Amino acid sequence: MATKWPEKRRLLGTKIPRLDGPVKSTGRAKYTFDINLDGMLHGAILRCPHAHAKIIEIGAGAAEKAPGVKAIHLMAKAGEEVFHPGTPVLALAAETEEQLLDALRLVKIDYQELPFQVKEEDVLQKDLSTCPEGGPQNSRENLLPVNQPPQRGDVEKALNEADAVVEANYGMPVIAHQCLESHGMIAAWNKDKTELTVYASTQATVNVARELAAKLGLPAGKVTCITHHMGGGYGSKFNPDPEGEAAAELSKKAGRPVKLMLDRAEEVVIGGSRPSARGRVRIGGKKDGTITAFDCDSHGSPGFQPTSTTVGPLPYVYVIPNVKQAHQVVRINMAKQRAMRAPGHPQACYLTDCALDDFAAKIDMDPMQVRLKNLPPSANPSPNDDPLLYNFIRTKLYRDQIGIAAGLSKWKEKWHKPGAKGGVVKHGIGMALHTWGGSAAGPNECTITISKDGSVSATSSTQDLGTGQRTVTAIVVAEILGLKPEDVHVKIGESPLGNSSGSGGSTTCPSQAPAALQAAASVRDELFNKIANKLGSKAADLSLEGGKVHDKGKNKSWTWKEACARLGMDEAKATGLWHAGLANQPANRGISKVQVGGVQVAEVLVDTETGVVRCTKIVAVQDCGLLINKQGCESQVAGGVIMGLNYALFEENILDRHTGRQVNPDMEFYKLGGIKDMPQIVVHMMDMPERGVIGIGEPPTISTHAAIANAVHNALGVRVPETPFTPERVLAALAKKGGRQS
Repeated sequence: MATKWPEKRRLLGTKIPRLDGPVKSTGRAKYTFDINLDGMLHGAILRCPHAHAKIIEIGAGAAEKAPGVKAIHLMAKAGEEVFHPGTPVLALAAETEEQLLDALRLVKIDYQELPFQVKEEDVLQKDLSTCPEGGPQNSRENLLPVNQPPQRGDVEKALNEADAVVEANYGMPVIAHQCLESHGMIAAWNKDKTELTVYASTQATVNVARELAAKLGLPAGKVTCITHHMGGGYGSKFNPDPEGEAAAELSKKAGRPVKLMLDRAEEVVIGGSRPSARGRVRIGGKKDGTITAFDCDSHGSPGFQPTSTTVGPLPYVYVIPNVKQAHQVVRINMAKQRAMRAPGHPQACYLTDCALDDFAAKIDMDPMQVRLKNLPPSANPSPNDDPLLYNFIRTKLYRDQIGIAAGLSKWKEKWHKPGAKGGVVKHGIGMALHTWGGSAAGPNECTITISKDGSVSATSSTQDLGTGQRTVTAIVVAEILGLKPEDVHVKIGESPLGNSSGSGGSTTCPSQAPAALQAAASVRDELFNKIANKLGSKAADLSLEGGKVHDKGKNKSWTWKEACARLGMDEAKATGLWHAGLANQPANRGISKVQVGGVQVAEVLVDTETGVVRCTKIVAVQDCGLLINKQGCESQVAGGVIMGLNYALFEENILDRHTGRQVNPDMEFYKLGGIKDMPQIVVHMMDMPERGVIGIGEPPTISTHAAIANAVHNALGVRVPETPFTPERVLAALAKKGGRQS
């Protein structure tokens, strides 16, 4: 298992267009929403409209007799208490969507409305205990303390002795995942109802199949999950979820396939949300920029369920000698949080990097120099350690990245003291740092088959979320076999095609690319062993290059198809396996690794009369170890930047205090940036092949909004403490400063 990446790279690290680009751009790619099976019924869920209520009675008799209705599935029962709007109560399946909606209107449900809380500030003032039992004390309280990390050093002493101290509030709201393709599933049983096939919009085909089998009482392997294309998940699509289970139950009862996809309002309200984070930060240090103390008292809301925390590691990235933190989970009557790209890290980055910039302003120092002064120190590896692990290279890594970002953004020419530029429309520039894991998960398998006609297929159950995994697999296989990526037929997204982990934590590429590497190397050797005698060669003398098989002993070569034809009625086939345990073995160093660093610089223009913020440029410098497809990596970074920009300028779940409902569960009032809102995005990938493959999906979305926040502060000379930076919030911050400065 000690196969290594080739030292001389032909395809790896180059820019290769996505192989599925044509089918996606022409609309031929079939997403779950596009699939319609013969005899398929339409399903939907009737949901509780109240933030907190008790179900008194469910009357479904009239709906059951309605025209076109073929199955009803109860998802709640009388006497049950529900804790957020959108709680599923009953599912229906009917011949047409019109009949389905008519039948849903005939269901009569009697509720006893109960007290609720949907505003964090209300909970902090008065806790009404409106949530289910949970947390360390199994309490119904809305406000739950969490176990705090031990204090490091003496924060109060360090703050008292500091040359400068800044104390300020920073925060960000709950936001929705807002997947373009909503959650949902098509379920179809076989005739005797012993096997189930589902087409799901999911990040985990194998996990969904296994969970459904367990919930439905089927043997493992009797459920097949298919996801050939899917339209966004961001951490919210790992499980069958109630809608998937309902589709399966309705299909079983009706004896026909059932399609149940969430509508847009359902997707926003219950499809997934990222928790909020708000904190009071005290930061202090010396005049030379050394930060000596960090204290954060924070809270955030994960919805109604108890959880350990909603904020990542604090302080973020920087190692500060004296640290104290306290955190509270504020439960509200809203659907539960789900993992959203780099969970906890954007929040921690915002609370840390905004405070660092305010400290830099207080001591009248360039914030880039303050960051350079406080970079995390690199540990010293022992003889048995891998010297290329993040902890051993992080100081140099960040220093190099900051230098590159400074050059690409022209930081020295553009940075100015906060608020120093005149005029109505003010320019600002800001930066932030981030990190993320991106290790291998597993087990992950890839099987490659070479046929006598020269065709090559690579199969895996892994899913492509739009991140380019099909192309990654083809590049790796083609690199090892001396072919072109388009010569490799990649079939993925079907749960029976071997083991694979879910696409979360930026683990897919560092799991699947090494599995493809192992499979390609093994199938190459298998091919040589099977055709060597027929070529009159020794297997050890054969090699692959430029679409040919070469015999270095006889200085002879055959085209790929000529050589493969020697297989006759046979084929060459091999399966590669990869997981974190293999990645950590010394013999496999350099194949995949964990932990990356990144730096982003943002520029903004802020209109001090209207309060409108426009981001004009973002420079993103990113490490992900060995680049498989440089074009795909750059695309991932640009996509992450776009998400981070939306965090900063547009996105916010707005809940009504009086009804408990979200007032913007759509794509009209839940704001997202359009093409005209996008800045120039400059991506610089640090190709570090010696580190092996590391995930890239989540890291670049972490620091964007903190960099934009610092750019706004640099423009105005006043901190706008909470995102998104709406005109109202910008103008309010300026009003506290004393009005527009010209």
